Amino acid sequence: MKTIINDSLVNSTVEHPRQPDDFNELLQKWKNQSYDDVRINYDDFIQSNPILQTFLNLGACLTWIMDMRTMQYTFISSNVKQILGYETHYFFERGVPFISQIMHPSDLPKTAKLVKIIWDFLVTLPVSERQKYKFSGDYRIVKPDGSIVRILEQNTILQLDRKGNITHLLGVGSDITHWKKTDDSMASVICTEDDTCFFCTANDDYLRPQVTLSKREKEIVKLIADGYNSKFIADKLFISFHTVNTHRQNIIEKTHTKNTSGLIQFAVCHGLI
Repeated sequence: MKTIINDSLVNSTVEHPRQPDDFNELLQKWKNQSYDDVRINYDDFIQSNPILQTFLNLGACLTWIMDMRTMQYTFISSNVKQILGYETHYFFERGVPFISQIMHPSDLPKTAKLVKIIWDFLVTLPVSERQKYKFSGDYRIVKPDGSIVRILEQNTILQLDRKGNITHLLGVGSDITHWKKTDDSMASVICTEDDTCFFCTANDDYLRPQVTLSKREKEIVKLIADGYNSKFIADKLFISFHTVNTHRQNIIEKTHTKNTSGLIQFAVCHGLI
């Protein structure tokens, strides 16, 4: 039987909780920032490129472009209803604050704190360095039917204005409900130039250097996450079965995880794969 999601059902799910101080501080900072001209007007760019819209809508993950100056979505992929349960018009009409309204109440203050830590880190970087970094974090969303989905949000800085202020983010959201069962929240920042990684949990007040996996270790973790065993991985990478198992043990020790499931969860949530 098909469930019809209407405004009354959505509004009963969205309770408009009191926003955490960290979140309000960020909103005011973004809104009150003195922005300058930008090179690309993404509202016009997206509308005039139907092929690009089609491409962005084809992915298995949720994709969006966020305008930090207005706290509005310039684009959000059509699969948002499939993944989060809400029609696209709610995001376009209510903007970025809508996410805070449908986020699990327990995750909202933790997520707001983590985003503030990340943003404070990004704005202290030299302007020329800012677009070299991407950041991620995970949180739970309450769907209109009351079910819960955990989303891993990964953001890339898409555009700066002429002053170096961050104006647009390209975001990707993945459903990791099946990977992560714990309620802890964490976030990471990665330099795309040299893979330097920093992370923090909701219990931290600042970012800490994160373990770095070698190219080979990342290949192995990705194959493990895809469900392949050591024998298959050894054959695919043209290395011995013993070497694969040695890598697996070293990776688990590096990441301080207890088993393969914990390793995959760690790698996904920290953007290592």
